[in-house]
Amino acid sequence: MDTNKPLVNRQLIVDLLYGDEAYVKEFAEASVGSFSEFNQHFREALLENDEMKLRNAGHKIKPVAQMMHLDHILDMYEKSKEYIANPEMDQEMKKLIKEMDSYCKKLLDELKKLN
Repeated sequence: MDTNKPLVNRQLIVDLLYGDEAYVKEFAEASVGSFSEFNQHFREALLENDEMKLRNAGHKIKPVAQMMHLDHILDMYEKSKEYIANPEMDQEMKKLIKEMDSYCKKLLDELKKLN
């Protein structure tokens, strides 16, 4: 992941909202809630080795992540399904949790700055 490149493309969001700038802040606020919840549930699911919780978290966030072209979050989610199925990958799982935390922190910071 290129840490200098912004994750949020404001124009993409405006386009998703049919050009209506007035809803960008509302979209960003809703996204902050969604991605915060996802990050928490993602972490809990991996730490608890709970595949159902992981899938529920993923199903809620995948559509918006796809619309916003957040491919890295989708890649990490797919990788997590492999790790949860293989208990020997505990160290990789912990690294992935940290990577997701870092990614979501950057994403949330960017979303909070949208107006």
